[in-house]
Amino acid sequence: MENATGNPVRIVTGRKWTTLTFAGAAVGMAVVGAAAQGVADAGPEVLWLAQAATTEGGEGGETGAALAEADETVDILVRLSKIDAHILTGLDLVAAGRTDAALAQFDTTKVEIYKTIEPALAAHGAPAFDDALVGLSDAAKAGKSLADLQAAHTAVRAGLDAARTTIAPSAKDELAAVLALSREAAEDFAVGVTDGAIAELGEYQDARAYLLAARETLTRLSASDDAVVKKAAEKSAEALDGVIAALPDVAPEGIITADAGLILAAAAKVELALYPVK
Repeated sequence: MENATGNPVRIVTGRKWTTLTFAGAAVGMAVVGAAAQGVADAGPEVLWLAQAATTEGGEGGETGAALAEADETVDILVRLSKIDAHILTGLDLVAAGRTDAALAQFDTTKVEIYKTIEPALAAHGAPAFDDALVGLSDAAKAGKSLADLQAAHTAVRAGLDAARTTIAPSAKDELAAVLALSREAAEDFAVGVTDGAIAELGEYQDARAYLLAARETLTRLSASDDAVVKKAAEKSAEALDGVIAALPDVAPEGIITADAGLILAAAAKVELALYPVK
């Protein structure tokens, strides 16, 4: 199957979760192996992560979970964030004049992600928002302006917020989802970037977008009235900000100085930050 750009569209299947513990991280061997040099240079937190590595792996994908096992609530939160992540990538691609590539991102949100959690959302009584996803995709296909697409994104975010409100996750659930997204970002980055150059652009874009979506969650949690949650969110945000600053472009052309080890280091800090949250 090909997308509007003539490039093959990745249709992926779900991926199992590996064990998530807040005292010891589980990092895929695929990530650790690909980022061995980055891990060695990144400091003790990443080495600690690498030592706890498991052999669970598989191809990165939109319906797949990150390298952590969590309950259904965290799984849903991860996938909801992935919807926003792909839209953020799509909007950046539109701004860069790459509308055809953006269309593939918008279509992914409904075809590969929303459909996988639609039954769970319905079971929780969350209102459907697939019409908002279709509206965004249709607006892009019609050549609407970036401002119009951003307005359509607002409608999608209203659906995402309503779903989260209905599910009513704990702060620990939401931070666990941030951790899962961060780990999956490291895995995808290790596949997408080799020796500072893009090897698979889609994987790089997924890694970048998952971090951006995770950061959105942390922005919200940083306003918590719970001092413990607020502190955990702020520490986690600080960790991710350093990585996001190294991935500023949706389709970079120069040398990429970041590596998977940098993302793993940030994930380790997120895990340490969320441990006190009950």
